[in-house]
Amino acid sequence: VQQQLEAMLALDPKDDRNFSDADYQLAAYAAALRVLTSYSAIDEIDVERELRRSQAKNEKSPLVRLIGQAVKLASDVLVPEGLDRATWKRLGPEERLYLKGIAIEAHGETREGVYQELARSYGAGDYRGMLASRTANKARLKTPSEFGGRDLRTLNGGTFAGSLLRQTLFGIYKTATDPERDPRSAREYLRQELPDYWGSRQTMMELLRFLANESANLPHWEGDERAARLLLGSMEADAV
Repeated sequence: VQQQLEAMLALDPKDDRNFSDADYQLAAYAAALRVLTSYSAIDEIDVERELRRSQAKNEKSPLVRLIGQAVKLASDVLVPEGLDRATWKRLGPEERLYLKGIAIEAHGETREGVYQELARSYGAGDYRGMLASRTANKARLKTPSEFGGRDLRTLNGGTFAGSLLRQTLFGIYKTATDPERDPRSAREYLRQELPDYWGSRQTMMELLRFLANESANLPHWEGDERAARLLLGSMEADAV
């Protein structure tokens, strides 16, 4: 799977994309199936029997689980430009979905089905709560200000509401709604709320930079994009 994706990426110029995210996901499936079907048995799995066997509802065969691993590998390999691979691997499914969603919005994607497919690929839960609009061909994710303080939990790493990205989005919202657009209040909030602010600071700065750059041409992000850059500058200047 990794070889297939890397070969496609090498043929895909950054300024004129030939392949969509759906193309890469289909390629991951195809590469996995190509390997699986070239063997009569893998470990203790009888491939031909598993391919012919009818499955009970909600049952996952060993082959389906193997293909699922291939899709997960694809999501690990396809890191959005502007994010470090190590950072991407630390992110949860919903965090990946949101960041990738902003990137595809920036390229003009407005179909809800794309978010549905991303959620399936990343193993994310119900993505609909992240959407500001589900109108046909006008689907888009909520901005930090549209999230506001709703569904915000203490950092726990288990859900989007308790993720580092969600806390970062809240920091953008606090900066955007400050009467003076002063990011210091948001920065102090993050200092107090995050158990390891200094250990998380570089990752948050990377997330802020990515969000600001990707949202630069999205009209509904105008205020939040500026707030993200202000908060980024404040955190860059922060010191113990």
